[in-house]
Amino acid sequence: MNIIEIIKTKMAGEKTEVMKTLEATPIFSGLTDLELKKIEIITHERVYARDETVFHENEPGAGLYIVCSGEIRLTKMKTGCSDVTITTLKNGEFFGELALLDEAPRSANAIAVTRTKILGFYRPDFMSLLEREPKLGSKVLLKLAVILAERLRTTTTSSIKGASGNAG
Repeated sequence: MNIIEIIKTKMAGEKTEVMKTLEATPIFSGLTDLELKKIEIITHERVYARDETVFHENEPGAGLYIVCSGEIRLTKMKTGCSDVTITTLKNGEFFGELALLDEAPRSANAIAVTRTKILGFYRPDFMSLLEREPKLGSKVLLKLAVILAERLRTTTTSSIKGASGNAG
């Protein structure tokens, strides 16, 4: 029995919690159980205490994070002011996805509001996946591109509405 057959045999059982979390995350939705298992192997779980920082604004981006339980608050430092809350993320929501594409500085702070478990999917692991499993890596990359395009369209529409509301 080769390694693929062994993995397929083990996959015949129930999905792990991590696989269920991945499957419910848009970037990984639509992947087969075998593909989800391959992604699961390269993810990292971590628990953050209340008020613990996941990352700081302007730090180099390391990867994408998925909220498994708890809440994460994204904040931005405003000149001359304290941090302004951008949004609060809950179970199943993700953040930091741009770091999968480049190592640009983080555009916001991420702080645990409560005790929070997150799943990390880091850029070096993603780059390695693209080399080792180009078909799977391309599926994830395409989903990421679609999500980023949707967010850009939403931001553009909001900006246009805001600008036209301020005109005259």
